[in-house]
Amino acid sequence: MNSTMTSSKIASFFMNLLNSVKSENLRWQQEKQQQIFSLKRSKEREKHTLQAELEKQKAEFSFHLTKMKQQHEASLTMFKAECEQQIRDYKQYLDSIDQLKTLIQKSYSHLPDAVSLTIHHHAKQILKQMWQCQDIEKKLQHETRLIELMTTVHQDTLESADQSHSVTQLPKRTLELIKLPQSNDH
Repeated sequence: MNSTMTSSKIASFFMNLLNSVKSENLRWQQEKQQQIFSLKRSKEREKHTLQAELEKQKAEFSFHLTKMKQQHEASLTMFKAECEQQIRDYKQYLDSIDQLKTLIQKSYSHLPDAVSLTIHHHAKQILKQMWQCQDIEKKLQHETRLIELMTTVHQDTLESADQSHSVTQLPKRTLELIKLPQSNDH
């Protein structure tokens, strides 16, 4: 009987302990229920705040990206237009230099083709140097050289037309200009 009583006391003790833990847990949950609810609400507000901030940043990023794309496209369009204009300008220069060669050949028909081709080549080299030069001052120097060469050829051809067509007549000033030592501004 003694052992039955002890078993029953132990069982009773554990039942009381279990009920006590359950009661304490229930009491704790009731006490903390407001805090738990408040934390859940706070967590939801923070979640919504973060989502709103993320959406705002996403919209700002999208706006800036669109603005940058538009600026890039506008810059690209302008750059393309400038390049196309430069190509047209360069072609006009080349056409003028070709006309210069034709003018020399007509005005000095007795000259070997190599002379007119040399003058033509010299003018094209100056144009190439001018076109490729990045330094504005040097670019202007090349442009001045080209203008000087072209006007000198023009003057020589005008004088040739005024004078009698002598077989020994040469575009002297043009040839002298080409012989001048040129700086190495390549």
